[in-house]
Amino acid sequence: MADYRIDDLAHAAGTTTRNVRAYQERGLLPTPTRRSGRALIYDDAHLARLKLIDALLQRGFTIAHIADFITSWETGKDLTEVLGLQQAVTATWGKTEEPLEVPRELLDTFLGGVDGDPVTGGELDRLAKLGLARLHEDTVEITQPELLETFASLHGYGYGLDGLIDVYAGVVERVEDIARLMITLARDQIVAEHGPGWLPDTDAETAATTKMFNHLRELGVTAVENSLHQALDRVLESELNAYLETAAEKRAGKKPQA
Repeated sequence: MADYRIDDLAHAAGTTTRNVRAYQERGLLPTPTRRSGRALIYDDAHLARLKLIDALLQRGFTIAHIADFITSWETGKDLTEVLGLQQAVTATWGKTEEPLEVPRELLDTFLGGVDGDPVTGGELDRLAKLGLARLHEDTVEITQPELLETFASLHGYGYGLDGLIDVYAGVVERVEDIARLMITLARDQIVAEHGPGWLPDTDAETAATTKMFNHLRELGVTAVENSLHQALDRVLESELNAYLETAAEKRAGKKPQA
């Protein structure tokens, strides 16, 4: 393992010596046991820890959450297990299309209650029902890591997991309706043109039908994305105006109208 003085460690991790000392004081970074003269000597384990802290901070997690996560996982774990978990988090969380299996404690730390309560069984069941997670005995397999990362980032602002699941479920339900509407349209078009039960007989017919479905898909994706952007702008403006009106009345000492 490489040896680092504090300046070298900070440079390798892309942070500052001030942050290194702060993380050490908060218990996020263990104090080295080796010295060279009066200088503390750090190693690759410290570097991996700094990279983990930075990665989680970049994802919007608080120092308190990170400290809880590190403490819970260092208890009873040997160095190899801890470093292996750190590598998995920093290398794959939100950066892969492949499912990501994480310890239950990791999900509790990032998506649990504000008072440290774990993710409930009901919430896990909802995530599983929506296809966002597969539940194992001590781990949770996240099928869409990037989406769960967004959940965790919003959770950092105080959003409850149940509310975030409600929003996602509502979007999925409406998108399913849109998809069914579009596929029904395509089916009716094929029946109108070729009759019920028609199948392409040639490569040219297969290619033409595939191209038609691709164009329909492009229409659907563009329509949903553009419409959602516009709807968000309209609703935000409407709700913001109402909110500002209430705030103005409150400042003026008036009782808001029901």
